[in-house]
Amino acid sequence: MKILVSGGRILAEGKPELLDGGDLLIDGPSIETLAPRGELAVGHIDKTLDATGCLVVPGMINTHQHDWYLLGKGLGDGMVLEDWVQDCLFPLGAELNNGDLRVASRLACLDMIRTGTTTSVNHLVSETDDEADDAILEPVLEAGMRQYFGKAVRPNDVASEYERARAAHERWNGRGDGRVRVGFVLEATSHWIAAGTSTEKMIQGGHALAREFDTFVSSHIAGGTLSRERGYLRWVLEMGRTDLEFLQGLGVLDHRWILAHTIHPQGKDLDLIAASGSTVSHTPSSEASRGGGIAPIKRMVDNGVKVALGTDGPMVDLTNDMLEQVKLTRLLQNQVHGDPSALTPEQVVHMGTAAGAAALGAGDQLGRIAEGARADIAVFDVSGVHTAINHRPVSTFVHAARGTDAKHVLVDGEILLEDGEFTRFGKDDVRELIAEAASRGRSLAERAGKLPASPR
Repeated sequence: MKILVSGGRILAEGKPELLDGGDLLIDGPSIETLAPRGELAVGHIDKTLDATGCLVVPGMINTHQHDWYLLGKGLGDGMVLEDWVQDCLFPLGAELNNGDLRVASRLACLDMIRTGTTTSVNHLVSETDDEADDAILEPVLEAGMRQYFGKAVRPNDVASEYERARAAHERWNGRGDGRVRVGFVLEATSHWIAAGTSTEKMIQGGHALAREFDTFVSSHIAGGTLSRERGYLRWVLEMGRTDLEFLQGLGVLDHRWILAHTIHPQGKDLDLIAASGSTVSHTPSSEASRGGGIAPIKRMVDNGVKVALGTDGPMVDLTNDMLEQVKLTRLLQNQVHGDPSALTPEQVVHMGTAAGAAALGAGDQLGRIAEGARADIAVFDVSGVHTAINHRPVSTFVHAARGTDAKHVLVDGEILLEDGEFTRFGKDDVRELIAEAASRGRSLAERAGKLPASPR
């Protein structure tokens, strides 16, 4: 199928002139041709998408997300991370069933597609069997977006855990014409090790699996508060090393790692990250919601560290909107450094797109608008009252646009959102899904003993 995306401002790799207006031709799953507006010799077209008044960008890539957290949206309000883990995450996680996982996965996919995200990393925080994996990933196939599924490995009966991880990769990797990819979650932060949910043997064996399958590894790193009493600093002092020093000492820190949060790098941590080629997944609204601190992103960038973005999940910060992360990344770094140009608009958009693709080993195909790249594209309407007057389109996009300004969203050249409406789901389907998710969220909170006394 040939699709023409016509008349928009295009944020294309190596072609800044297309920000003045251009046309983009998609043939099947890939971008075939780009040209200034009106100069494209298109021939036969099966469909035209009007992008007048729009900014055409690569689909957003969310490198750290927990799908099922949608069901606990708002329940962790006002808690620091250490309290949130004990009083929110663990009680709700213990009560989850496969029906909950299925509904949450479906709604999370639609939430992200509706706000311009085409790829996400679903970081699992507990062990799952085959049935649970199916409940999570079958809705991804139904929704049509890309998911990099982070299968959790735990230290109890490590040999069996490796076999489960291997089986999940063999069953699911490459499904949906390659839209599902499987990697591994190897928790390596001090909090998890102190809790007995991670060991050196588990990490080394899990990393060997990642090397064998040439896939990614996701881990929470250097997060939470910096408290000496309860937070990350306590464990650094007690263990005599940082999370990054731990991974480096094990000989596993390499380009495969997506280091979620990394709020509190110490000493030579940034040098270790930069030298390894690993990627920090910065989640600014999560850090702000938990009061965990502001990660030193400008210092990371200046030190050669690769930085991508993620949302973490609505039980933490109530949002899956990647545009919020793009905006907050710039604003918070500008504020910390007292410099309104600490990070440029182009840098933070790169973090939300191309940097995420590179972290996943897909930088040649995803996160970019270029001839031959995959047609994973988000078209944002920037003609509304809150975005009108575009002297600087990228700056307006970062600071004024909202995720729900997404007008068209495509993955592999398939239109998943057209004129703000889902193509694979009718309005009644979406309403029923929202109602079921709300019911399941309430039931889950009741079972966990966490239902608020009254709405606030």
